[in-house]
Amino acid sequence: MPTGEELRKDIHRRAVEHKTAMEAGSWWHSIDLGHGQVTPGAHGLEELSGIYARFNLPDDLSGKRFLDVGCWDGFYSFEAERHGAEVVAVDCWRPENFFIARRALQSKVEFREMSVYELSREALGSFDVVLFHGVLYHLRHPLLGLECVCEVTDELAIIESHVVDNLIDLPRPVMEFYELDELGGQPDNWWGPNSECLVRMARAAGFARTEAVHREPTRVTIKAYRRWADSPSRRSPALRIRSPFNAVTFDPQGPNRGRHALVGLYVEGLPEGVAREELRLEVGGFGINPYSVGSAGNSQLPALKQINTRLPPGLMPGPATVRLLYQDRQSNEQEIRVVEGTPW
Repeated sequence: MPTGEELRKDIHRRAVEHKTAMEAGSWWHSIDLGHGQVTPGAHGLEELSGIYARFNLPDDLSGKRFLDVGCWDGFYSFEAERHGAEVVAVDCWRPENFFIARRALQSKVEFREMSVYELSREALGSFDVVLFHGVLYHLRHPLLGLECVCEVTDELAIIESHVVDNLIDLPRPVMEFYELDELGGQPDNWWGPNSECLVRMARAAGFARTEAVHREPTRVTIKAYRRWADSPSRRSPALRIRSPFNAVTFDPQGPNRGRHALVGLYVEGLPEGVAREELRLEVGGFGINPYSVGSAGNSQLPALKQINTRLPPGLMPGPATVRLLYQDRQSNEQEIRVVEGTPW
C-alpha cells in the first residue's frame, strides 16, 4: 500500500498535469463532434463515457432539466443533452472550447457565466439533476457552495470531489486546508475533505440523504437527494405536530428565508429518548434532517417534544406543509407560511 507521502506526491503530480494542460490552452474533455472528429482531450471518450455511466441516470432524460456546474469543455452537458435533457451549463469564466464544441454539435445547451455562489432559483429556476463535478475543492466557501447547489436542485445532485481518505484515515469528518498552492501548485485548490466530511456537508447543506456512487483513494462521487427514499403510508393519530413556529424569533407566522430560516415543531407521540437520527422531516415536499430534538419543557404535556430544523433550501415564499416521519408512521400535516427574510 502506498505511503501517505507517496499519495501526496501522486496527487501533486496529477494536479500539476491538469494545470499545465489548462495553461497550454488544450482540451480537457474529449468530445465527439461527429464526422470522425474528436477533440484531443486530456481525458478520453471512453473514460468520460464511463464516468457518465456511473451516474446511473435514465437513458431518456426527456422533460428533465439538467444543470452542469463547472462545465469546462462541456462533455457532460452535451452528453445529457444527447439523452434528451434541457441543459444549462455554468462556469465562472467563458471557456472557448465549450463554444467551439457547441457550434460543431449545433447544440442548444444554454451557457451562463456565473459563480457557484450566484446559483439561485430566482436566477436559473430549478433542476431535476445538478452535476457538481470537480468543483467543491476549488471553493473558498465549500459549504455555502453546496447550499447554493441544493437550492436549485429538485431531485438529486451528483457531487464529485478530491478527497483525502488515504491521507487522513479517520472515521470522523475532517478536511485538509491548502493555504496557498500546496495541492498541485494551484492557488485555487483550497480543501481536501474526507468522504465522511463530504457526506455530512451535503446533509448540512440541505440534502435529505446521500448514496455512494464511486470511490477511489483521492476521488469520491456521491448522489445527494432532496427527498426521502420512501414515505410511510400509515398515518398515526398519536403522532401529532402542534403549530410550527420560527425557531429563532418564536413567531407563530412561520420561518423566514435567509437569516431566520429555522423551523420549530412541538410534537406529541414520540417515545422518551428518541434520537434525531430516527426522525425524518418533510417541509414543502423536501426531506430535511432535524438538528435537535428534546423536551419541550411543558409541565402540562411532559411527553411533548421540540424538534428544530432548517428550512430546506429552495423553498419560495408562500404556504408549505410540514410533516414528521418516524419508523413506519407519519404525523398529521401542518401548514407554515414561508416569508422573505433578511439575507445571511
